[in-house]
Amino acid sequence: MCATTQLQGFLDRLGWSPEQLAREINHVRGSEGVSPKAPYHWLRGAFPRRDIPHAVAKVLSERLGEPIDVSMIWPDRFMSSLPSRVIEPSGGTPGVSPDHSDLTPLIRDSCDSIRLARRVSVTNMDEAALERVDSELSAISVSYFHVPPGSLIHRAVLLRDRIATSLAGPQRPSQKRKLLSLGARSCALLAWMADDLGDPRAAQNHASAAWELAELADHHEARRWVRLTQARQAFWMGDHMEAAQRTAEGLTYGADDGLDAFLKLLRARSWAAIGLEKEAQHAISGWMDMHRDLPAREGGLFVLQKDRQSYLVGATYLALNQPDRALQEFRGFFDHFEALAPNQRFYGVEALTRIDAFRAHLRYGEVDEAAGAVGPVFDLKPEKLIHMIRVALREALGEIGRHSGADPRLRVLAGRMERLLSHTPAMR
Repeated sequence: MCATTQLQGFLDRLGWSPEQLAREINHVRGSEGVSPKAPYHWLRGAFPRRDIPHAVAKVLSERLGEPIDVSMIWPDRFMSSLPSRVIEPSGGTPGVSPDHSDLTPLIRDSCDSIRLARRVSVTNMDEAALERVDSELSAISVSYFHVPPGSLIHRAVLLRDRIATSLAGPQRPSQKRKLLSLGARSCALLAWMADDLGDPRAAQNHASAAWELAELADHHEARRWVRLTQARQAFWMGDHMEAAQRTAEGLTYGADDGLDAFLKLLRARSWAAIGLEKEAQHAISGWMDMHRDLPAREGGLFVLQKDRQSYLVGATYLALNQPDRALQEFRGFFDHFEALAPNQRFYGVEALTRIDAFRAHLRYGEVDEAAGAVGPVFDLKPEKLIHMIRVALREALGEIGRHSGADPRLRVLAGRMERLLSHTPAMR
């Protein structure tokens, strides 16, 4: 009969291979009785012989710095014999199976309580391991500022799969909630990447999974990540009403996560795109009231630094046909952008700002200024031509088209934009 084991979870926490475990056991026992292959058999369901289970528990306890009972490693084998270890009948002979006939029903029930407590206290993901997963998620979202999605999505998938594997094992309730929220956020990040890679169906699937995990976790920050991602996707698909609705839903969940600015400004831009000026101005006013006391935060995609805030405000004013105010905000974007460390500068939003500044200058007939603003966009490599940049370039072409009898310089710029769009879209 195979033995159910939680051994792999403990090895993961230590970063050990099965061979390393065998070496440590032999060191504790003072012999070479455990072969390097033995732990592999245990992981497949074989049960260790003689005193080896207790040696395994001793090694894990010493290395993890916490009490590890044998029943936590092989729960089905050792939970069944728990009464003999909790209350030993008098006269019991060591090494001989005790007679439990003298245990009262109350004692047997108390042993069931101990089994329950031990079962729910087993975990394959301690606080340090959860922190490592959280840090990796943050690192990926920061790398996304300067690395194209096709180069990062595999790393994000591996992290999502690591979380899924861990969720298949045991955690304490608070740890499971945290792990579920990390799973939700990892799927939200994958939805963002899939959208940038031009696959809306994949993005929707990732976002749907993210929402289910956030609901299971009952975690407001995770819910806000998902609604923010869905709002962004809806906006670039042209469903601006849906985008506004998703941001409104995200704002109903309170969390001190730095996402309020992002949600409020996405909502403002969405209302502006629909043509609802009053609602857009109200959303910007709400952001300004909050912005006065907003502390600076570090973060990746899901935390708006001042440069991206300026871009969104400028894009809102451009959609409201206020190019003067839009250009003022775009200038603010570049002031903040250039003050950032290189790894905090998001190439995607820089491109959007340049394209929108092109459109704003064009409305004043400032062709030279428009060309100067958009010029660096033509240097983007194909793998960085993510979906939102392509949408913005098409909007810029539409802006040129509205200027009938346009300046020949604009026709040249339109040709360059069309050639840029003819490049194969960024793909995984």
